[in-house]
Amino acid sequence: MILRRLGNKQAIAAEIQKHFPEHRFYVEPFFGAGGMFFNKPKVEYNLLNDLDDNVFNLFQVLLNSKQDFKDLIYKMPINSTLLKYWKKNEETEPIKKALRFIFLSNYTYLGKGDTVKFGLGENSQKLVYDKIDVTYDLFYGTLFTNFDFRKLFKSFQIRADVSKDKVLIYCDPPYLGTNDNYSNSFSEQDSIDLFDCLQATGCKFAMSEFDNEFILNQAKERCLNVIVIGERKNLKNRRTEILITNYEKQKSLFD
Repeated sequence: MILRRLGNKQAIAAEIQKHFPEHRFYVEPFFGAGGMFFNKPKVEYNLLNDLDDNVFNLFQVLLNSKQDFKDLIYKMPINSTLLKYWKKNEETEPIKKALRFIFLSNYTYLGKGDTVKFGLGENSQKLVYDKIDVTYDLFYGTLFTNFDFRKLFKSFQIRADVSKDKVLIYCDPPYLGTNDNYSNSFSEQDSIDLFDCLQATGCKFAMSEFDNEFILNQAKERCLNVIVIGERKNLKNRRTEILITNYEKQKSLFD
C-alpha cells in the first residue's frame, strides 16, 4: 500500500477474509487506500472503483508513469513549506496532483493536511518508494473506474458464461454516523441505496460497517447475516466492526 488513509482495512483484512467465499471475480466499489485488495490473494478478474478523483488519479499515475512518479516521490521534501504551498494550491497536472495527494494523506497528522508529521528514524519517502513496484504489480491488469457506486452498479454487467456464484462484491463505504475526512459522508439514504444495489446484482456480497443501529435494522429487515469482526477504535471512540453478508459463512481463501 502506498496510500495511508484513516479507516483502511489493512490491519483487519485477514480477519475479514476468513469470511469470504471462494471467488474468481472480485468487485470493490469503495477502493480507498486499497487496504483489502492489496492484502488478499489476487483473483483472475478484478473491478475496482472509487468516487474520489484524487484516488483515481493516483493509481492512474502509478500505472501510466510509474518511474517518473517514483523519482519525484524520492525527491519530494517533507516540510512545512511544501505543506503551506499545497494547502493553498491544487495541482491539475496528473503526477503533481498525485504527489500532492500522497503528501497530504501520508505525511500530515491524521491526513487532515494541517500539520506535517515526522517519525524518528523513518525515511518517509522511502516507505512509499519501496512499495511502488509491488503495488504496480498487484494493480496491473485490474479495471479501475471513477463512479458513484449507483452509476457503477447501473453499468455492472456479468458475461452470460460467468456464474454469479463466482463473483464477490466487497464494500467498505464511509461508515454511517462517523466523520469522513476524505469524501462525502454517507447518509441513511445512501446506505439504503447501497443495500438495494447489492441485492439487485444477485451476486454474493460482503459489506463492512460499525454496529450502527440503522445498519443493523437494515440487515435484519433484508434477512442478511451479521458477523462480528471485533472492536475497532475510530477517532472518537471504540465501536464494534461488523461484516454484513448475503451468504452463509463458507470455506475461505485462508482455510
